[in-house]
Amino acid sequence: MKALTIAVMAFLFVFSFAAHVRAASSGNSSGCSDTQIDGITSAVVDGLWQRTDYWWHRGDYPRIIALDRLITEADPNFLEPYSNGGWLMESLGNNSDAEKYYRLGAERNPKKSYLWFSLGMFYYVTLKAYPKAIDSFHRAATAPDGGQKSWRMLAHSYERNNQMPEAIKIWQKLHAKYPTDGVIMHNLVEDQGRQQQAAPTISQ
Repeated sequence: MKALTIAVMAFLFVFSFAAHVRAASSGNSSGCSDTQIDGITSAVVDGLWQRTDYWWHRGDYPRIIALDRLITEADPNFLEPYSNGGWLMESLGNNSDAEKYYRLGAERNPKKSYLWFSLGMFYYVTLKAYPKAIDSFHRAATAPDGGQKSWRMLAHSYERNNQMPEAIKIWQKLHAKYPTDGVIMHNLVEDQGRQQQAAPTISQ
């Protein structure tokens, strides 16, 4: 506990110092540049992030979550602590906190697919909230760095939400782009078969 307290106090001191210097530097009254301030903050963030590994091996999830929150306040664009902290919150049964934390990271970094995908997996696997999973995976897939994995999970979410035509469209597009991918072809054929079975039959 003492080590964590010292780490938190050090972080708060540096964070407050950086904010003070930034404000003062706008009037050119400080000798510290933004680059120097960012370097100091980055060093503290790196130290806190390394500390999470120490507590990980001791199974102290609440302490890791506390550090993850500190880290992401200091560096809102550091993606991994959001995912790490959200997963640990899930593990502790704090799904409401996990959802808020995943979403906080995703909304702070809207052009990055990583946290939209993490949020989508939370909805898909943990909550089985498939409409919300669809929204999150769509954001991940259409992000500038979105990839095949996000499109696949979007298709699976449509399947779970009984939106087979939408799922088939995605598999068709993926198959056109990756014609030799057997998994994509399998899913496409499977969904087409399901849709055909669900279609009403016309009596003669």
